[in-house]
Amino acid sequence: MASSKEEGAPLATDIHVRTTCPICFESFKTPRFLPCLHTFCHNCLSSYILSTCKTKESPVGFPCPLCRRFVPAPSFSLELEKWSEHIPVKKTFQVLIEKGDKLCDACQREDEDLMASDWCESCSDSLCAVCAKAHKRNTASRNHTLVPIADFCKVPGGNESFQSAPVVCQEHRKRVKYICVDHEELCCTKCVCTKHRKCTQVDDIEEAAENLRKSEKIKKLSKEISQFEGSFTKAKSNGEDNIRYIDNTSDKIKEESIDLKDKIVNHVNALLENHLSELAQNAKKQKERLASFVDAASDRQFLMAQYLHTLEFSEDTPAPVLVQDYYTIKRQFEHVTRSMFSQIKLKLKSNLPKDLTGVLQVTKFTDLKTEMKSVPLRGIDFTNAEMKVLYELPDSSGEITGGCFLENGDIILVDHHSNQLLHYNNATLIRTAKLDNQLQDAVYQNTSRLLISKKYKSWRFIGKFNLDQFEDNKVYVVKEKRSFYSLAISEEFVYVACSEVIIKYDHTGRTVQQYPVDKNTFSVATNNNNEIISSSCDTHKVTVMSSSGEKLYTYYTSYFASRTLRYPQGLDVNFTGNIFVAGKDSRNIHVLTPKAELLKIFAVDSESPPISIKLKENSNVCFVGFCETPTKVYEFQEDAMWN
Repeated sequence: MASSKEEGAPLATDIHVRTTCPICFESFKTPRFLPCLHTFCHNCLSSYILSTCKTKESPVGFPCPLCRRFVPAPSFSLELEKWSEHIPVKKTFQVLIEKGDKLCDACQREDEDLMASDWCESCSDSLCAVCAKAHKRNTASRNHTLVPIADFCKVPGGNESFQSAPVVCQEHRKRVKYICVDHEELCCTKCVCTKHRKCTQVDDIEEAAENLRKSEKIKKLSKEISQFEGSFTKAKSNGEDNIRYIDNTSDKIKEESIDLKDKIVNHVNALLENHLSELAQNAKKQKERLASFVDAASDRQFLMAQYLHTLEFSEDTPAPVLVQDYYTIKRQFEHVTRSMFSQIKLKLKSNLPKDLTGVLQVTKFTDLKTEMKSVPLRGIDFTNAEMKVLYELPDSSGEITGGCFLENGDIILVDHHSNQLLHYNNATLIRTAKLDNQLQDAVYQNTSRLLISKKYKSWRFIGKFNLDQFEDNKVYVVKEKRSFYSLAISEEFVYVACSEVIIKYDHTGRTVQQYPVDKNTFSVATNNNNEIISSSCDTHKVTVMSSSGEKLYTYYTSYFASRTLRYPQGLDVNFTGNIFVAGKDSRNIHVLTPKAELLKIFAVDSESPPISIKLKENSNVCFVGFCETPTKVYEFQEDAMWN
């Protein structure tokens, strides 16, 4: 027995190395492993995530502390502090740490000490070679997965992979077996029986995976992600360019500021030098004048003193001398007093220019401003865009109530007045189809089919139109006695505006849901979030609803507003979710954010009012239909002034 323990010593040492957290260098405490298979303590990983992501705006993941591979956030709805709780636990390491002696659990129960060679994932038991063989032979445990303990030291992730970690429902922590299609939520058996028991479509998880592999959904999502990846790559490059611009501009401003400071200082120094020179010259001149005055006053003072001295000894002075001195002094004194000798008082003042003293009132060297603008990741900045006419579509002067762009960029117009479908390639009319029924709208379903809304007597239809033959199949998906106007289509549903209600059908024509809306709702659209956008010509409002019918956002302009929206008969959304509304009575196009906030209003240059607008997928091109004037194809182009 001692021998078997000694043989296991190197293995135990190797396992100890493998079960040491590379952040805290201690044995793992609740080890959690990333997709790159690097493992860390729960608390270490949580602290790392917080320190890495706390300064980021809306973080979506973090780099592995070791290999720097990017790890997506386990859920964007979770708080940052809870991310680590949803990262899989490295069960093998946890068991090995808890069972530090690595002895066979089955043998220990019989008071025997044998080194374990394998570990059972299902039982979480360590087993020696003999017990492992018996475990595989036992009917109850023959399907259990046994992992050689030696393998834990050969690969970074032990025998586990990130993909092999069980996917569990977040509410009950049970393995997921179903997918609720209605809520797009993974479910365990308990979820299906409780939270999702009233849902219309709950699929087996294996069948759902197989259906995904067979469908085009994965390819479509990959294509969308690829487009966004390109947008983020461009945004990243633009951001880096902007950083360089900030650096260069900052250096330039700094250089200009220092240069201006030097010019100001040099100029002030020159002014000061001239001023001091002028001051010295002026002071010297005035001092000389005052010195001359002082000398003159001093002489007169001495003269008066001499007169007084002479007169003081008059008693002892001989008569002739006295008389002579008296008249001489009198005559000279009169002369001195008549000479108007004036005292000089000089004051020196310095009046500083206001422009110079005004510098002391300046609180900062320059008024530094930073202009920040939020520019869409995809698409353009509509607040700085113009609506440029590309071309007109000939023979489209009827009443264009709807239509669509095909996948190849061709345009289909619905002429309600003549009951025609018009097919254009660029500005050329290449095909027309006259229908017996009154047409309202058309949407693109696939490369060979349109869905059209039309009217025959009191019946309203949603029918199939053959694009290859360019003719009506006269196959109806929906047939009802209610008003049908514009259509919108998503991957799973078709929406139709019916004045006071919007109806959602599946592609077989089954009614899925009805959404009450304001009266005279003639237009409907849907975005990538499955939100429903509509406009009422009665209330002049644009409304965004969730797929459940909850009103999320509303756009409305006052009747007295300078640029109002009136009779919004047509609308559509683009690939970024922005909403485009054609105001018939206001004769303009209102572009809104996905939250129905105004971006810009575009006046429409036409003799007749706009009644429909449709956007080309993944572009800024649209067509606007009018009454009795040709349909125009426009492109929204960003003004290059703000760059």
